[in-house]
Amino acid sequence: MESRKVTFRIRRFNPKKDEKPYYKDYTIDVSKGMTILEALQYIKDNIDPTLAFRAFCRSAICGSCSVKINGYPKLACKTQVFNELDVYQTDTLTIEPIDNMEVIRDLIVDWDKAIGKMEKMRPYLIPDPQVVPDTLDEESKVYPEELKKYDSFTDCILCTTCFSVCTAVKHDENYGGPFGLARVYRFAVDPRDSLKKERSKVGYSFDMWNCVRCEKCADACPKHIAPVDGIMKLRGLSIEVGLKDNPGARHVMAFYKSLLESGMLNEVLLPLRTKGIKGVIENLPLGIKMILKGKAHSPIMKPIKEHETLLKVMKVAMEVE
Repeated sequence: MESRKVTFRIRRFNPKKDEKPYYKDYTIDVSKGMTILEALQYIKDNIDPTLAFRAFCRSAICGSCSVKINGYPKLACKTQVFNELDVYQTDTLTIEPIDNMEVIRDLIVDWDKAIGKMEKMRPYLIPDPQVVPDTLDEESKVYPEELKKYDSFTDCILCTTCFSVCTAVKHDENYGGPFGLARVYRFAVDPRDSLKKERSKVGYSFDMWNCVRCEKCADACPKHIAPVDGIMKLRGLSIEVGLKDNPGARHVMAFYKSLLESGMLNEVLLPLRTKGIKGVIENLPLGIKMILKGKAHSPIMKPIKEHETLLKVMKVAMEVE
């Protein structure tokens, strides 16, 4: 069987005795097919029993073994060593704990902050008595077209990988985080739930509009879920229930109004419609530069030739959604 000598540069830190984190190298023979988790376990069993990491199922289901491999978060049990060596064209892999959470020891992080936020959002079914039967003698049916709205979000394994890469989490203590907000949306569109769209108010209270749609959560998710999609749809539900008096909602409505009026984004009126006079003042220096360079258009825009067709497409898209 093919094997290679690989160096694992592992970030170590024991807060009980270490002043700061440090890196320690372990060089072992790795056979083809060995995972990162198997390599860590080999090091612990044969070289350094003090190495601490978290793992359980070995089947990419429990989500507990998420670590950073050469700076990118992945499940250690799912990731094969040879694949990473080929990707990075190296025989050295740096293994570190995931970000945005306090390190308990070595590769183990404290999940309490992330899970605690999710718990406050009530991410569980609150049965609608008009839909869910009182007894187990009857079924509570969910039809395929209803399940399709939230099916992908039920695959979340709470590995917190998306939470670890989220910039909004890093800079906003109140931000609910990708997987938490996505779960709020999951129940907001569940026909059995009694709160339904009202759950978007929970997302609003946990600063869902601070998501910058960088897509990092979707890119990092080992289950190929896109939490950002749930957050965007949750924003739409919040507008539907009347939570419109905030810059994020006004920005969305300003975009939509521009398309209705002309089929193009009216960048001149966008700051005014989003933040009022304050928005105009904030963007005044940029506006002056655009005017001087001849890049500022008139606030009155003529509809594009395909405007009617665009409106029809928008209508159909909203009906499908």
